Amino acid sequence: MRHMALTLAMVALAANACAQFTEKGTQDGVEIAYRWKHPPGKPSELLVRLKNVAESDRRINLGIDLYYQGRTIETFEADTCIPPGMVLNGRLNGFYFIPKRLTTAQIKDGGADVEVTRTEVTQETCP
Repeated sequence: MRHMALTLAMVALAANACAQFTEKGTQDGVEIAYRWKHPPGKPSELLVRLKNVAESDRRINLGIDLYYQGRTIETFEADTCIPPGMVLNGRLNGFYFIPKRLTTAQIKDGGADVEVTRTEVTQETCP
């Protein structure tokens, strides 16, 4: 019985960790993706995943706009350097944003959109 409970807990953690990201494409060797997380009793979080698939360090500077019913509501910015093969993943070791003007209900009703509006990737040595 204890083994079954442990197995179920591991499956739940794996399912949560593998939540589906929306791929936004690859720019100059950096894959960009995002997903929404809706923690109970807390504001929604936009988790961003960046993966360097190039063979050298990459500096990435990006802008993300949140739209609701076609209007820009908020803008977020991120800037980092990623060694080859590294993945920066949401809250773990990457970027996450908590909207101040967009509610969880607005996100869940399908009227909210996420757009990566600026992506600048350069080959630089990471510190």
